[in-house]
Amino acid sequence: MKIISEFYRIFIRPVDPGLFMTKYAAKSICACLVALLLAYLVGMSNKFLQWSVYGSMVVVVFRAGSTLAKRKAVARWLALAVICLVPVSTLIGNYPYLLEIYLFLLAFAVFFVPVLGVAAATAAIGTLIVNLLALTSPATLLIGLERSGAVLFGATVSYLFIFYLWPMKPEKVLTRAGAVALTDIGDYFRAVASSTGSRPDLKEISEIHERSVESVRRYRRFMEAMNVDPVKELGSYEGPSALYALLVRMIEAVVGLANSRQFAEHSAVFSDMRFKFSDIAGRSSIVFDVLAASLSTGSGGVDLQDIDEGIAELEGELLRLGAYKRDEGLRDEFLEAWGAIYGLRNLSMEFAEMSKLCCKGGACSVR
Repeated sequence: MKIISEFYRIFIRPVDPGLFMTKYAAKSICACLVALLLAYLVGMSNKFLQWSVYGSMVVVVFRAGSTLAKRKAVARWLALAVICLVPVSTLIGNYPYLLEIYLFLLAFAVFFVPVLGVAAATAAIGTLIVNLLALTSPATLLIGLERSGAVLFGATVSYLFIFYLWPMKPEKVLTRAGAVALTDIGDYFRAVASSTGSRPDLKEISEIHERSVESVRRYRRFMEAMNVDPVKELGSYEGPSALYALLVRMIEAVVGLANSRQFAEHSAVFSDMRFKFSDIAGRSSIVFDVLAASLSTGSGGVDLQDIDEGIAELEGELLRLGAYKRDEGLRDEFLEAWGAIYGLRNLSMEFAEMSKLCCKGGACSVR
């Protein structure tokens, strides 16, 4: 029961799209079963049925690429590599010394190729595994060619099944998962902004913080399950990695505010400034909801002018107060206030970055 509960907590939260992973697995299994069934119906020999399944699995399991086109390309290149190498592996398996050299070259390629990216690494592993199966069951070149034909059959069936017959779009799932994470971070920010510093408030903030962190981790798990490189295109305003980086930075920005928002709470000099700060924080909390809604539509275009002007006014007011120059014990309060305003400014900058990403539309375009 603990395992089931943990699986539900991580993947199938009612407001979370994690149930997609179950569908994702079901689609993969169905693709392999359909390939096997069709191979049986067309009269394929029993000794080659398993090779049709191998061909199906390399397309289904070893997938990579951040866009549908790239994932199709990886599937095609992987199938082609396996089809070309299986006859060679089948034949070389008959010659022990040649097999050792060939296996060394394959292993070297598998360890070297990952420098080219996740897609290349995934294709290399798939190629190695199927070729190992051929090497451990040596036969004639003709048998190897027949095995390649079976691999081609299974790969083609799975390719058509997962890309055309039952197309599922993880970009929608990643977008929704990102929106859930952004909403949770917004809840965390609202709890921070409205906190009075009491023990119940701090406990609630801790719980909501943990929930928001878990949402971001869940988004990362989905990326990894789909073999999407978490750091690819990190410097651009598009793609799953850009969204992931922004979610992490937003949590860090809110954590910074949580540590400094109760600035100068015992000083009457800063009371008016604290009131204005709370007002701007309240307006900023709405931006989280707007951005979460914008992720799926690609509308973006969040207007931050009012918030930025309010922050600039706070900065000017703080400098005019000149507390850092006075000898009335206000320097520490000044630094606290400056830290809180800087945190709010930092959060506004992250809003602007997220808005750019939303404007791109299809921020998580993968199969």
